[in-house]
Amino acid sequence: MNMRITEQERKDILSKYENETSDELLTYLKRHFPTHKVDMQWMNKPAIFIQIEDKTKPLLGNKKYLVGKIFNMVEEEWIALGEQKIRRTIKKYLDGVMNS
Repeated sequence: MNMRITEQERKDILSKYENETSDELLTYLKRHFPTHKVDMQWMNKPAIFIQIEDKTKPLLGNKKYLVGKIFNMVEEEWIALGEQKIRRTIKKYLDGVMNS
């Protein structure tokens, strides 16, 4: 069974972050924290991984930990945005990856 979401569902998920995120930080995250999917026939959902500090971490069921980890890594460079905006941008990036 393949669990894919529709384009509308994806837009709905990402719309909750509108006007409260930074496009510049989002681009930075895409460039510095690459992701990849592993999709096998026997899997219900593809496994999605993100690379942080040269280590591969699973995305599914690990969002809260990853937001904190990435926040700690980018906080000093992006602090002018404010903690809430940084965290929401990281969440938007992770949601976008998980639902693509």
